[in-house]
Amino acid sequence: MVWPFILVLILLIHLGYWLALDVGFRRATRVPASEEPPTRPVSVIVAVRNEASSLPALLDALDRQTYPHAEFIFVDDASTDETATLLANWQAEHPNRHVLTMANPIPPRKKNALTQGIATARYERLVFTDADCLPPPQWLATLARYAAAEPEALFLGYSPFLPAPGVRGKLARYETFLTGFLTAATAGLHHPFMAVGRNLSYPKSLFKQIGGFAHSKASMSGDDDLLVQEVHRHRAAPIYALVDPATFVPTETPPTWTSWLRGKRRHVSAGTFYQRSVLLHLGLFQGTGIALWVGPLLIGWMGAGLLGAKLLVQFLVLHRAGRRLQEQRLLPWLPLLDALHTLYLVLITPLGLIPPKRW
Repeated sequence: MVWPFILVLILLIHLGYWLALDVGFRRATRVPASEEPPTRPVSVIVAVRNEASSLPALLDALDRQTYPHAEFIFVDDASTDETATLLANWQAEHPNRHVLTMANPIPPRKKNALTQGIATARYERLVFTDADCLPPPQWLATLARYAAAEPEALFLGYSPFLPAPGVRGKLARYETFLTGFLTAATAGLHHPFMAVGRNLSYPKSLFKQIGGFAHSKASMSGDDDLLVQEVHRHRAAPIYALVDPATFVPTETPPTWTSWLRGKRRHVSAGTFYQRSVLLHLGLFQGTGIALWVGPLLIGWMGAGLLGAKLLVQFLVLHRAGRRLQEQRLLPWLPLLDALHTLYLVLITPLGLIPPKRW
């Protein structure tokens, strides 16, 4: 039979990716930081739309930041709930708080809102997060230390989901953990291609240098992944992933399967605009992983053994990464979570090819 030979080859390709990613993640832990207390100011930008339920926690978290050299810019993308009132009351309490309103929003709405916020920012170092995030008090101070050592760099931060009950909570955390691992590992290999917009930082001049979001104006998403790929394509700036826990920005786990899958579909939709080399490697990595889960159905126990080898190597690599990203508790669930994640890839990727119509 030819299937055993094909699946062994698939296993070797898949394990090659995991071992390379392990090397990249180790390199990603060596990002320089300033030894001196930073003093350069930063502009924090948040685009929001109908976020009244999430905003109080974020505003409180921003109030607790220990870094004093910061301004905060919120761009209200024509909210219809109490978002505008909450922001107006918060803005009135301090002169370094600014609220902008998009009166006539047009697609791509989030990127247009962010562009308006960037244009208003007074400072060179920009920092981004989202309304459902909870940045720890030392977040900006730690980011500023890294920015002081590498003023021209683009920094890719980690943003884990907070623990939530049930299979949905674990799967959402696992998918986010894998995203954070791939972000750091590929940056460590000098081939970055992804990020999360809720924990991202780069210079204002870099945004202007690459022409803003013009490279991805046809995509509703892409203020993170596609921006990183554009910066890398032009070699416009150094790109570092931060695996320092002081820079992590936890975010609320989506409350339902529908809300989580809707967000993932929106993010995956940017994949239709990825560079071909990125799509090739991502397709090989994910495709070989999916094939190994099919192996037991094709060749029985031998296929199960090949799948076991995949999971063993994957566990060893993610165990090391889990210590740095503080996700070790997910690893005992690896076989179940990886099976569900494989099913998620099979289902959500085709849906992502159909662009969503709203942010």
